[in-house]
Amino acid sequence: MAEKNTLIFVGYGSMAKAIACGIYNSNLKSKYHLEIAGRDSKKAQHFIDCNHLGDIAKIYQSCCEINVDQKIVILCLKPYALGNFKYIGNANSVYSVMAGVGIQTLKQHIHSGGYAKLMPNVGARYQKSSTAVFVEGDIKQEAQEILSSFGSAVFVDSESLVDASIATGGSSPAFLALVAQAIIDAGVREGLRRDDALKLVRATFEGFASLMNEQTPDEIISSITSPGGTTVEGLYVLEDRAVRGAFIQACHEAVAKSKK
Repeated sequence: MAEKNTLIFVGYGSMAKAIACGIYNSNLKSKYHLEIAGRDSKKAQHFIDCNHLGDIAKIYQSCCEINVDQKIVILCLKPYALGNFKYIGNANSVYSVMAGVGIQTLKQHIHSGGYAKLMPNVGARYQKSSTAVFVEGDIKQEAQEILSSFGSAVFVDSESLVDASIATGGSSPAFLALVAQAIIDAGVREGLRRDDALKLVRATFEGFASLMNEQTPDEIISSITSPGGTTVEGLYVLEDRAVRGAFIQACHEAVAKSKK
């Protein structure tokens, strides 16, 4: 049996949790040992326990120096925390989810045979992340295997496009959650019980996701918008209130924030 590779997470926040759970629920579970590294061993243990990773993951005990030699490193830190650790050895590859941190900066901290800058989202927990990725070095095949274990990946031609994908994947689940919340409230306003409205909206989002696999947004709108009907009346209000423009601007501001 081939020896398992070690995949070490530096950081144990929401994104690390989502990616680790995605990998745990995929066929890569049998291929990798997982290590969790950070400054607080209690938080690292909580990360393992709450996500039921005990059979494949362990805590990397040192809180200041991290041995990355021949390991696959996934950096799930806040950008300012990258320099909180000293990385010892030559990593096999480094994957960074840190917005606004370029590969040249990573090279100043970690020696590696290859680097990847990526922007997944919390859907990774259910193997449904949409992930933009830029790779440097001969690691594209490895990257495809790892990233596909927690969703779908789009390989882009420049690092800047990874940060740009904050608009389409990184921050957008929060924006969509705001839409869902508003529609639930609308249902309550019209007389539905809140739990019934929540159930209906969840089912609507599931159906919409399936439609998006087959149709463009324009096609979906056209298919349910009858002349003089109820849907076009609602769409008129949304366009009159510049909701489309507000979403575009919100996405733009989110991307701009990552560059500051």
